[in-house]
Amino acid sequence: MGDVRDGVIGVWRVSRFGRLGGYLLAVGPACGALSAWWGVLSHPDRQNAESAGAATAFALVLVLFAWWVLLRVRLELTTDTIVMVNPWGTQHLPWSRVTAVTLGNWGAQFHTTDGFTYTAYALSDLAAGTRQDDRFADVKRMSDAQIQTRVSSARHDRETPHDPETS
Repeated sequence: MGDVRDGVIGVWRVSRFGRLGGYLLAVGPACGALSAWWGVLSHPDRQNAESAGAATAFALVLVLFAWWVLLRVRLELTTDTIVMVNPWGTQHLPWSRVTAVTLGNWGAQFHTTDGFTYTAYALSDLAAGTRQDDRFADVKRMSDAQIQTRVSSARHDRETPHDPETS
């Protein structure tokens, strides 16, 4: 836990392979659209312009898909909260609610005191294309340390008598 910078314990994103795929998914069609517009400049007519417009729309859809599903996805562990940026939304989960951390098919799963489970897609086998055991081991180690610190602190607070007149 000595590697904490500005309250951030660790950040995990989709694997390098997944990010590379996301960049290729975004850049390839964008280059195709750029090429189509170059054709419009050299041979301006309605058919070329329509083709370039369709190529641009297709490229935009793929860029947004790559950004939303692969490139923006991350898991951040801070000293106060867990931030899970997933394709389906962003969750901020305080450590005080976390009881356990496991690895599921859709990523790291944070189990809470109220029985809910929150999933971090950044550690998903599907997002990475490979097993996430090694990366999850780091998340588990850091999470267990945070949970243990919280439990120890709560136990200490209960056992220490507070004198209202001296506080």
